[in-house]
Amino acid sequence: MIVAVMMVPLMGIVGGAVDFGHAVAERTRLNTALDAAALVAARAAQDADAAGKSDTDVRTTAEKAGADYFNAMKNLPKDAAGRVEVKIADRVATISASYSASMPTTMLGVLGYKTLPISSNATSSVNLSPLVDIHLLIDVSGSMAIGATDADVTKLRNKFNCAFACHDGKSFTETTGTGRNQRTVTYADTFDWAQKNGVNLRINEINKGITDFVNDLIKQSASSKRLRISVHSFSNDLSQIVALTSTLDTAKTSLPKTPSASSETEGGTHFSDIMPSFADIVGKPGDGTLKPRKLVIIATDGVQDPNRLWSHSGYEWMRPLVRPFDPADCRKLDSNVTVGVLYAPYINMPWDWGFNDTLGKPSQIGGPGTRFDDIVPQLKACASSPSMFINTATTASIGDAFKAIYNTYKTVRLSQ
Repeated sequence: MIVAVMMVPLMGIVGGAVDFGHAVAERTRLNTALDAAALVAARAAQDADAAGKSDTDVRTTAEKAGADYFNAMKNLPKDAAGRVEVKIADRVATISASYSASMPTTMLGVLGYKTLPISSNATSSVNLSPLVDIHLLIDVSGSMAIGATDADVTKLRNKFNCAFACHDGKSFTETTGTGRNQRTVTYADTFDWAQKNGVNLRINEINKGITDFVNDLIKQSASSKRLRISVHSFSNDLSQIVALTSTLDTAKTSLPKTPSASSETEGGTHFSDIMPSFADIVGKPGDGTLKPRKLVIIATDGVQDPNRLWSHSGYEWMRPLVRPFDPADCRKLDSNVTVGVLYAPYINMPWDWGFNDTLGKPSQIGGPGTRFDDIVPQLKACASSPSMFINTATTASIGDAFKAIYNTYKTVRLSQ
């Protein structure tokens, strides 16, 4: 009799361990589904916002998407109650998801416990399309007239013994063919020759990238209504190409002009000098609700250059001034401005004496290599975060590089 009596609690203890094990496993399974449902709701909120829906519709759409995902889970406990709630504040949608359910027991039933309760919650958040001012700062110095690819550089070198197509107004004629097929063409300068003979230059690629980027922004119907864009270029001086406007198309029709090099003092890269003025133009950002956030995208090869005088005898003292950008110049912008850097890679030219006497010289910042080797680290330090630095050589197009920087505003993250 005593043994029989003791068997009941013993069976309850052993059975309890089994039942609790099953409950833990089921809770883990449901928690994984709940986390996914919270992210599904966040993505649905973002998509609904991008489609131009009201905040009320955004909430309804997101809540339904998250709940539908959770409730479609296979072998869901019959009494499982999944809940998804969306709140929108300051252009951020916060999703709170939770569930409660009960697990039928087996052995614990002997002790009168027919079910075990399980529950959990998860939260995700996503930035909806805020008010954003996008300021493009485009390098149009002489170096931006370099061939866009190695093949383009080779064409220029074979023709002019120079990797750059100079927009210097020095016209020349070229005669091709013989006899009846002979023809003579006059070109305004080597830049003109490059444009008419299939040589793609870096500035061409940058401008095409701006056009592709703006087209992509316009396709996002809702967010484009909350965007403004400006375009500035810089060489020796800062120039306004497009004043800040919500008419995004303007940035496609008014593109930065070709690099000028009509004299030895033009076509420089005075990044340090122009940044204080540019910082004043950009100003201080807001939180994206009533006052816009600020995004600056700098498209450049990252090399400060006073002008072309350094290539002449008597001006050797200027050669140390040909150097990578200083990240401190980017800090002239307000600290709350987000800075993206689109790097159009400077081409390593060890065959060029000018390169060897400037960027080919040892690092000026204590690096182990040359000034050329310092370009990328300095530009990465200029960007607000590692993800805001894009080397265009790693993307399918420069337009994709612009988009990659902008899309960092749309990161969905699971916060709990």
